[in-house]
Amino acid sequence: MHPDQLASCAEPHETPTDSAALYAPELEMACTSLGADASDLAHLIRYIHDMQVPRAQVPALLKHTYGRLLKLRILLDHSDVPTPGNPELAASIDDMCRVLQPGTGISLEQAAQAAETVCAGCIEQGEAAGVTAGLLGVQAAIAALRQDYRRAAALNAQAADTPGLDAASQWRHQLERATALEDLGREYGDMTALEAAVDLYENTVLPLAPREERPADWSASQDKLGIALGILGQRQRGTRLLERAVAAFEDALLERDRANAPEDWAETQNNLGNALGVLAQRQGDVDLLEKSVRTFEAALEARGQSNAPQDFATTQNNLGAALFSLGQRKKDATVLKRAVDAYKAVLDVWTRDDAPLDWAMTMNNLGTAMQALGAHRKGPRTLEQAVAAFRSALAERTRERAPQDWAMTQNNLGAALQKLAEHQAEAQILVQAIAAFDSALEVWTRERAPINWAMTVANAGVARRTLAEWTKDTSIAEQAVADLEAATALFQQASHAQYYELALDQLAKTRKMRDALRG
Repeated sequence: MHPDQLASCAEPHETPTDSAALYAPELEMACTSLGADASDLAHLIRYIHDMQVPRAQVPALLKHTYGRLLKLRILLDHSDVPTPGNPELAASIDDMCRVLQPGTGISLEQAAQAAETVCAGCIEQGEAAGVTAGLLGVQAAIAALRQDYRRAAALNAQAADTPGLDAASQWRHQLERATALEDLGREYGDMTALEAAVDLYENTVLPLAPREERPADWSASQDKLGIALGILGQRQRGTRLLERAVAAFEDALLERDRANAPEDWAETQNNLGNALGVLAQRQGDVDLLEKSVRTFEAALEARGQSNAPQDFATTQNNLGAALFSLGQRKKDATVLKRAVDAYKAVLDVWTRDDAPLDWAMTMNNLGTAMQALGAHRKGPRTLEQAVAAFRSALAERTRERAPQDWAMTQNNLGAALQKLAEHQAEAQILVQAIAAFDSALEVWTRERAPINWAMTVANAGVARRTLAEWTKDTSIAEQAVADLEAATALFQQASHAQYYELALDQLAKTRKMRDALRG
């Protein structure tokens, strides 16, 4: 396998110490990779924990939430928040800023209370539209930090509706409103929120930024629309939404010029490459995959390792995935070698020390590309390198830290070992492959992950069949038959026709081999 319920946020029940202890590995890695203050992350993770998300999602959520905190601090530090004329209200803003500063033990509860007091006072005293709306926006940002996206969206809607607010400011708050709903949909799987975000971008945000009058805001709106459509399209069947996402990104590039806005241009190129790649996979379209590759390569013209290392690594990783898919479809070893090189370039930025989970993800992807490339080469060296890459990934993708990713890499390791064993005709390597498959099944159980379970059981069954043929062991042959019978039954039950036919064919071969061993 190749790679990667919500109500208003309640007050957290755990103390910061409780949550920090529970997520100690994630916090340690985040402190290293983000260069963040430990007390900041310990506070933020309380709200993430309250949302009861799978543990595997915690690192990404923590990274995203910390990015929002930094954005809010930059806003406050640059005095971009309008100050009300009332001294008491101005003092409350000072209180809000104080409890959001790093290294002082931040308190989002106190910040939210202060922001609410200021906003209510501004509305009551008829402060200028820009002051009131700006402070409502700050209050919305704090709500988002607390994972309360619906409240963040509602506050931005209130800000946009402030009487007397100019069109550009209305646009900004409506954009933030849609973004909050988009984040809710992306991070917590709320499809209704995603659909609402798309509707807002199309019917509220874009009309507030006419292309002729404010081309930069118009292109930013198109880019955000494309992102929301892309997320929604990946989670629904068909291609219509993905096609609309591609069109939105292409529209954004009509005004996002590389010469004048290289970072924005590269961001949209990267987004377009992702949408094209997913659409190409859905349609089995090699031409679209090639276009996706070219788009990522264009983004890298502006996203250099020296000037934007994290963006460079992200796009390189995306390029590697697109090249891998293209190489597999075309059965082209040259393209697969380019995928390997792309992943190796990522590892120059996402090192094990600085970004252990990103490093492990890339090592897993590198192993998958090397395994595919090894199938085109006569010698075993590339397959051996694939095995080494998967084992390296498992040094950080531990079962305790990231169980689903651990299971995926164990399955991938099993597949690479199986290919290597067949290449070398070594039974002991095949035993290691079966052990890796069995390890993956400790997490991918039939109850919790039925399709992954069935695929891995089928993989183990095929490996056991080969081992039984080599060793003439009927007990191993019987287990191979049992594995493939179980996988075939689940695929049939789940109406996975393609997988069912493949498993049925392997089952027939395995039964024939077993019967031959029985004599």
